[in-house]
Amino acid sequence: MQPPTFLWSAEKFKTMDFGGSPEVCFLGRSNVGKSSLLNALLCKKIAHTSSKPGRTKLMNAFAVGGSEDEAEKKLVVLDMPGYGKGGRAEWGKEILKYLSKRRQLKRAFLLIDAEHGVKVSDRQILALFKEHEVPYQIVMSKADKVLFPGNRPPSPGALEHRLSQLRGTMENVRDAVQPNPEDDLNAFGEVIACSSEKWIEGKRMGIDAVRFAMLQAAGLELKQKPRLAKPVEIIPYDQIFG
Repeated sequence: MQPPTFLWSAEKFKTMDFGGSPEVCFLGRSNVGKSSLLNALLCKKIAHTSSKPGRTKLMNAFAVGGSEDEAEKKLVVLDMPGYGKGGRAEWGKEILKYLSKRRQLKRAFLLIDAEHGVKVSDRQILALFKEHEVPYQIVMSKADKVLFPGNRPPSPGALEHRLSQLRGTMENVRDAVQPNPEDDLNAFGEVIACSSEKWIEGKRMGIDAVRFAMLQAAGLELKQKPRLAKPVEIIPYDQIFG
């Protein structure tokens, strides 16, 4: 299996490379932690990070998995420019073209800041998803900011309280995003809370869940092979009761 590799960058939809591999894309407000999350997901510093909003200015594509002779089995992951503060209007037009016209797109992952919740610009993107029937899923980034404010380890009681608070925030986000689930069949109901920062036992919260969702969207999730029972010698009836 090939390690994650950079494929291409494009400023406009018409200059994108076209291929047959399934694609997923990551979107979010500027400075929502998108590039940091992608680096954690791909186990490689492949996306540029910055504390300054609007660092990602192009649509950047990366290949995950597959091999040189099995290119069709790879997954293509797109890092999209951020919207809102630091974003540009022309980026929005090109992103919309991608979302509405790209046949290879299997799911869009929309990042919502766990500290700040759903903003007006997020609702605008969600409306576009619904209008253009784009399959999408919500990922709550920076969950560590809710659980460990000030980057200090809390007491067990405080941690339990903050976990409850995070669960409540996730429910509120789900309700805000999908007030009437039956009216939006393109949304995946599970909201994933995650963090690109290492915390308990050096692990990153929710990263494996996002990885599985990416593979599932592309139809590449690992299916457990059926285990065959070992052959058993059959003893004749007359040897037992003879």
